[in-house]
Amino acid sequence: MAKIDLKTLIRTEDLPTLVAEFRAKPTGQHSPALQRIVNHIRSEPMTGKLALLCTKPHEEWRLVEMNGRGKPMTLRDEVFHDINDAEWAIFKLRMKRHFDVDLTD
Repeated sequence: MAKIDLKTLIRTEDLPTLVAEFRAKPTGQHSPALQRIVNHIRSEPMTGKLALLCTKPHEEWRLVEMNGRGKPMTLRDEVFHDINDAEWAIFKLRMKRHFDVDLTD
């Protein structure tokens, strides 16, 4: 996967504000700048893509890695009991993968 420079999507100085926006509201509508980031990090090819799998409706989510269409997913160790925590965790992993940006809690 070829990395693109984050500066092609947003102004670098806006990153802390956009991360705070995502942290406050990981699901739902985002500002245009944050949505550009989210669209990019969610648009990678299916093989190797990180995703969330709901294992107990409204109660439990697992981080998985996709292995291509029609192939079983690989379950990762992470288990979440709050969708916002799950979305934040996968956002951090994707930001590292796509832009080499380390985010902390």
